[in-house]
Amino acid sequence: MPPPTLADVRRLGQDHPHLKADPTYSRLVMRRLSPWVTWTVVRTTPLSADAVTGLAILCGLAAAGLLLVPTAASYLAAVILLQIAYLFDTVDGEVARVRGTSGKRGTYLDLVGHFIQNRALYGASGYVLMVATGFAPWAVLLAMLGVAFASPVGEQSRMHVIGVRPSAAEATHGRIAVSPLPPGASAMARAYWMYRRIAFLWNYPASMNLFCLALLADGVRLLSGAPEPLALPILAAGFAVTLAAKQLANAARIFRTEKWPE
Repeated sequence: MPPPTLADVRRLGQDHPHLKADPTYSRLVMRRLSPWVTWTVVRTTPLSADAVTGLAILCGLAAAGLLLVPTAASYLAAVILLQIAYLFDTVDGEVARVRGTSGKRGTYLDLVGHFIQNRALYGASGYVLMVATGFAPWAVLLAMLGVAFASPVGEQSRMHVIGVRPSAAEATHGRIAVSPLPPGASAMARAYWMYRRIAFLWNYPASMNLFCLALLADGVRLLSGAPEPLALPILAAGFAVTLAAKQLANAARIFRTEKWPE
């Protein structure tokens, strides 16, 4: 069987229903770069799709480690590693589809990688926040909140209790279709509608790109002579507060619902 061409890689690797749920950045940037990397991997290496996923996870963890070294060079390196991790996260599925090895096990490993990288970034940025404030008690508390509420605790617990399958939101990488806001909606309904519109910001890869922007801003600050990062601690605090608020609110909403099966 002849090796696949670049056209084959684009046709086979990017023909999957869940790609329609890709974020805008992925469609405009990563999905245009990924066929070249996939083509190289398939033609010149024995790497499996799972191995590419592993490389993505390692790059993300290495980037999180560099957050602990507050220099412009380390922050720039962290941004590059995070973008490479995102590219590998795009490539792994394409490699699987081109080689005919795609399956639920690979999707499982892919999602595990998202969780690991996101939590590593939350944890590392929380430590930066603590250092920037001299380990003030409120900063320690926020760092703990950011890690504790990184997962949708209410929905995950409910699914475990009633034994349901993952929701459609998980099947589409967290992208949820939001219905138009009805006329005359209450203030609470409007607030919830707005939350649904921006909920993707807390999830990988949108959260990762926010970290990249903060790292670039702090890299410029450090180059200009600033003694310590500022954007990264602010982002860590913002994530901690909003994560705790949204997860607790969602858990309370689920707790009050009357749709619990007996």
